Amino acid sequence: MTRDWITVFEALRSVYIEGAYSNIAINEAAEHHKGCSVGFVRAFTKGVIRDSIQLDWFIDKLAKKGIKSIKRKTLIILRMGIYAVNKLDSVPDHAAVNSSVNLAKKVSRGSEGFVNGMLRDYLRRKDTLFADIDGNIALMYSFPQKLVDMISEQYGEEAECILKALSEPAPLVIRANTVKTGREELIEVLQTTGINAYADDESRNGIICEGGSIISSEAFRNGLFSVQSLSSILAIEALDPQAGERILDMCAAPGGKSCAMAELMQDKGEITACDIYEHRLELIKASADRLGLKSIETRLLDGTEHCAEFENSFDRVLADVPCSGLGVIQGKPEIKLKEDSFDFKELENIQAGILKNAISYTVPGGIIEYSTCTINREENEMLVNRVLEECSLVQILEMKTLLPYNNKVGFFYCIMKKSH
Repeated sequence: MTRDWITVFEALRSVYIEGAYSNIAINEAAEHHKGCSVGFVRAFTKGVIRDSIQLDWFIDKLAKKGIKSIKRKTLIILRMGIYAVNKLDSVPDHAAVNSSVNLAKKVSRGSEGFVNGMLRDYLRRKDTLFADIDGNIALMYSFPQKLVDMISEQYGEEAECILKALSEPAPLVIRANTVKTGREELIEVLQTTGINAYADDESRNGIICEGGSIISSEAFRNGLFSVQSLSSILAIEALDPQAGERILDMCAAPGGKSCAMAELMQDKGEITACDIYEHRLELIKASADRLGLKSIETRLLDGTEHCAEFENSFDRVLADVPCSGLGVIQGKPEIKLKEDSFDFKELENIQAGILKNAISYTVPGGIIEYSTCTINREENEMLVNRVLEECSLVQILEMKTLLPYNNKVGFFYCIMKKSH
C-alpha cells in the first residue's frame, strides 16, 4: 500500500466523518504524510468526493445488506477502490483492488475480505451497473436529485450541460500581479519552469495553467500572481476600479478580490477590506503582503449590520456575498453532500441585507457590484430585482451569469449605479 492511498483515506475521512472542507483536509493529510504525491492525492480525493453519490449507489447495489450495513471507514475504502477502477487511468484494475485491500488491513482491520469481494464483484458487474444509470442525470453526474430538479427548472435544456461541467475538475487559473509584472512576462517565467501557461483572451490579467506545481513556485512566493477563478477575475474587471478611488470590499476574506482591485488600481487609492472574523482578516493581510500591496486596510465588520460611519462614503462597493457556492462545485465537491447547501431562504436574507447596506455606503453617482459564486437564480437575478424594487436610487448597468464552461466556474455579478 502506498503512502498516497493512506493520505487520500485520511483526507476523505476528515471530509466525510468530520465535515472538513476538502482543500483543508487534503493539505493537512499531505502535511502529515510528507513525500506523498500531492497532485495525485488532490485529484484522487476530489474525484472520490465528486463522484460520491454515484459510488454510493453502486455500493448499495453490490452489498447484500445495503450500504447502511457498511462501517464508515470500510465505506470510504470501497469508494476509493471503485473510483480508482472508474477514473484513475494510471492504476490498473488489479492494483486498485490490491491497494484497497491493503488499505483495509491498515485502517479497517477485519474488513479486507469484504472489500476484496465487493470490488471483484464490481469488476464483474460494472458494465451492467453503468447501463442501469444511463439516462438518470442525477446518478450519471453524481448530484443530489434536489439540486438536479432546481437546475432543470431554472435552466431547462441546458441543465445537463451545466451538471456535466460541474462534475469535471476545475481548470487552474491565475491572475498576474500587474503591480510587479506584465502578463506576457509572467507567462514566459512560468513556461521556463515546465508549466504550460497561456493568456486568457476574455480577461486583462487571467492566465490558464496546466502542469507543474504552481503554488510552490518562486514566482508565487515573490508575489507575481495569485490563484483566482477566471469568473472572479472577470467580475472584478467589470467593476473597473480606478486609481485614487475609495473602495469597500464588504465580505473580503480571504482577500483575492481586494488584491485584484488593488492591482487594477496600481495600488493607488484606498481599499477597506472587511470580514466578520479576525483570523480571516489575517489571510487578507498575508495575501497583500506577499503581493506587495499597500492600499488595503482590513476592518472587522459584519456586512449585515449597518455602519453609520460608512454612509455615502465609497466610490465603489463590492458585495461578494455568502452564497450556496453551487457554481464552484468543481473545486469544492463536498458542497453537494451538505444539506445546508440548499437552505436558500436563510442565505437570501443575509444577501439582501448586505446589498442594502452596500447601496447606502456608496456615494451618489458611485458603483455597486453584487456577486456570488452560485448559479441559483433565487440568490442572483431574483434577489437583486427584489432588493431594487425597494430602492429607486439604483439602476442596473450590467447583469451577467457565467456558467461553468470555457475555463470558468459558475458565477454571477450585477453592476449597479447609485443616482446623484
